[in-house]
Amino acid sequence: MSTAVRRTTTGAVTAPEYDESCATYGLDVTEWAGYPILAGARELRMATYAAQHAASNAEWIGQAQHRVDCLRGRCGPRPWHWKGIM
Repeated sequence: MSTAVRRTTTGAVTAPEYDESCATYGLDVTEWAGYPILAGARELRMATYAAQHAASNAEWIGQAQHRVDCLRGRCGPRPWHWKGIM
């Protein structure tokens, strides 16, 4: 799930890397009907993680706000190319 979200949401995993992961595990989780629900939960967790760090480190305020804006539909379609925190 994490690798799929890193591919579809953050763009941190390339298509060839994701294809290799799917081949290794024998499954593309994005084709599962439940994927959007679990991906949404993971995205929310990633946004709140950024907000948590932004509360004590001003360097991450912009990234936290960007993630919230993405989740609220203000930044176009995925992938949103979120930057890593920490």
